[in-house]
Amino acid sequence: MATCLLGLVLSVLVTLIPSLISMAILWWLDRYEKEPLWLLGIAFFWGAVPTIGLSLVAQIVIDAPLADALGHSVLYPLANLSLVAPLTEETFKALILLLLFLFYRQEFDGMMDGILYGALVGFGFSVVEDVFYMMSSLMSGGGWAEWGIVVALRVGLYNLNHSLFTACTGIGFGLARNQRAGWKRWVYPFGGWLAALLLHGLHNAGTVLAEQTSGMSVLLFTAVDWMGVLGMLVLILYSVQRERRWFGELEPEIASGVVTADEARLASTYRVRVARGWAIFTQHGLRATLRWSRFVQAIVDLAYKKHQRQAAQEGAAAEERISRLRERIARLRAELPNVGEVGQPDRETEQ
Repeated sequence: MATCLLGLVLSVLVTLIPSLISMAILWWLDRYEKEPLWLLGIAFFWGAVPTIGLSLVAQIVIDAPLADALGHSVLYPLANLSLVAPLTEETFKALILLLLFLFYRQEFDGMMDGILYGALVGFGFSVVEDVFYMMSSLMSGGGWAEWGIVVALRVGLYNLNHSLFTACTGIGFGLARNQRAGWKRWVYPFGGWLAALLLHGLHNAGTVLAEQTSGMSVLLFTAVDWMGVLGMLVLILYSVQRERRWFGELEPEIASGVVTADEARLASTYRVRVARGWAIFTQHGLRATLRWSRFVQAIVDLAYKKHQRQAAQEGAAAEERISRLRERIARLRAELPNVGEVGQPDRETEQ
């Protein structure tokens, strides 16, 4: 009993802590338009609980006819792990992304948001799955030595895998967000989902074929996994730079006096925003900092909504949101303490 309890606590810690660090880095990389924490929490929870439950039920239903059809040959575990597992798991993980895309569209701005939401679903899934595998290895007779091997593999080598797979689906939804053509809004998510299936299936096939290939398949597809992670990092950096160009939509707002040039520059320069926020906090306290943060975020939202109106031709609804944002910026500016001092970016910090 003591071993089981200790193993459970350690398994949760060694799985959750690296995942939390990775999620925090992803959240930080989403520089300009931060997603609501409660929506990110829903994405993580969906991967951790409903996806695992629904996937297990679907796999149990499929398992019996699959075993009857393929028997005891290597084809059965290969089909089970490289086809059935990716199909069920990535489909149920994608379901929450579809719901966010349809019902929380205003919090789904582009590719970076898709990567973030998808990765959090994947992290939720991997945390629970990894704990299950660790506890299974500990209690099945392998003891702490086998538990350590599982930790090294699932946390050391493959901790980012499920987040990578589902981030591919998220990219599809992110690309679809600002498309004018209706067919692209379905083709891009479908393509992202197929990419998730492919990467997931290749990874699982490598583990099934490890014995037949003397471990070469594991090495090959582990390299594919990490190339995918590096590729995802490149896409994140590209997406962040692409979103920064959306601030060009503020130029007419500067000309009309809705925002000043300094305010637009402040909203689009992340490190200046951080420095200015800290200065306001030290000079005026938490309440003033929160007001200032909402003010800057409204400017960011204005740039994003104007881009979406142009890119996706969202029409009257977009115009109404833009109008409300202009009013919100004026109202929040009036609530700022020492507007002339804290509403302007620090020139020295910016350089």
